[in-house]
Amino acid sequence: MKNDHTRLFLQVFNNTARYHHRYEVFRDFVTMAGLAIQNAFLKSEQLEQEYLSIVKRYKGPDVTQMSHLLALVVQGLEVEHRDFLGSLYMQLDFGSQHIGQFFTPYDVSRMMAQMLMTDSGSELEQRGYIRLSEPACGAGGMAIAFAEAMLEQGLNPQRQLWVTCIDLDPVAAMMCYIQLSLLGIPAEVIIGNALSLQTTRTLYTPMYYLGYWALKDLITE
Repeated sequence: MKNDHTRLFLQVFNNTARYHHRYEVFRDFVTMAGLAIQNAFLKSEQLEQEYLSIVKRYKGPDVTQMSHLLALVVQGLEVEHRDFLGSLYMQLDFGSQHIGQFFTPYDVSRMMAQMLMTDSGSELEQRGYIRLSEPACGAGGMAIAFAEAMLEQGLNPQRQLWVTCIDLDPVAAMMCYIQLSLLGIPAEVIIGNALSLQTTRTLYTPMYYLGYWALKDLITE
């Protein structure tokens, strides 16, 4: 099925808050969406104020447009299990304009995920779930592809997969957080440096809370 939600997203996005730079609008959209998802579980006044500090930069109709954009992301991921936001990010040409990013094409991620699946059977048998670490995660394409590969094998990533993603770029990390959250993948998404291990923020997807992952042994080797 053709995913028309990409085209619709770009159409709505290009007509949202034209008084701001396009990258700023995209950054604010993913930040607001990520904060809203996170705060549904944490009920944090600090997160609420961070959200409102972004909202006040926009006119009322544009805030409504932001909600429409999130709805299109949800619908797009329902149509196709893939890196929806990462693809949009590259189509908007943000990857070449900001810190030299280039997100791996999703078809390549799928191939790599299928190869990794062949080496994951022993951990699943011993631990009951698979741990996947994705440094420089971008929008989380590899984690999404791995979850898809598990589904194809009749496995349940909501119960049998734990993902740790890290990226230095807060926008990329927030895109990853949004997509893993909407796809029901248990994960921690860290904004930080995978080499120096310096971090500034850790976000947990809804399935972390709903699946009681805090009670499990999540130590990575």
